Amino acid sequence: MGMVNSHPNIIQFYGVTKLEGEINYSLVLEYADGGTLRKYLNDNTITFKWENQLKFAKEIASAISWLHVDKRIIHGDLHSKNILIHRHTIKLADFGRSYLQGSDSYTKACGVIPYMDPIFFNTAESYILTRKSDIYSLGIVFWELTSHSSPFDFETKNDLFEINQIKFDILNGMREDPIPDTNYKFVALYKKCWKYEPGERPNIHQVISELNSIDPIDSEKSNESNNFNSVTFSNVALQLNKGETTEKSDNEESDSPSCEDCDITSDKYQI
Repeated sequence: MGMVNSHPNIIQFYGVTKLEGEINYSLVLEYADGGTLRKYLNDNTITFKWENQLKFAKEIASAISWLHVDKRIIHGDLHSKNILIHRHTIKLADFGRSYLQGSDSYTKACGVIPYMDPIFFNTAESYILTRKSDIYSLGIVFWELTSHSSPFDFETKNDLFEINQIKFDILNGMREDPIPDTNYKFVALYKKCWKYEPGERPNIHQVISELNSIDPIDSEKSNESNNFNSVTFSNVALQLNKGETTEKSDNEESDSPSCEDCDITSDKYQI
């Protein structure tokens, strides 16, 4: 955790503690007053405008860039319940499925289905989690910023047939429809991020460059270029940040579906 502890858009880890009467230890983390991004989007449907949507997109991308480029870490479980908000600023959290790039071990397919790299759904293929898996998840989160909705209304799905059908449809190319009047360059960006083939997805440098070219004021403004071949790579300025603290028990129930619940090899998620 200490390796991912020095970026303003990543939740800060301060240590561990053991509360009186408790058996397990608790993590002491930076306080996040806005809860999860999913909750924030639910609570701010009317007031969460394009300028702030783009700001959040840039902050999430900045955190991912720092992981991928500076620390060579793959997050591995990016979704809107693993992204926290503090003082209207993004705080990327939950690194329980993260690991260093270059690992040659094949990754067990797990996570929240709409955000997972669809290659994992193809049981005929063995697949190593890569940075492009995070990019796929990033594309889904970008769509979610503009829709304020859970992708494929997944939060409401309890029927196993519906869940399996979503997984099957994603594997076969189904994606969410863009929200009307969304900036077309932003739409083109997240559509490229959620391509099936990892090699067709942009890297995080390209994502940031394209985000920086998008007008933050007018969500519908036509921009001159939508060609990823013409983007200029740019670095993200990183700053250190200190914050308040909160405690999180290592056995605390998360409001995100567990990895095991979304294991595509389980009976619950068989295609």
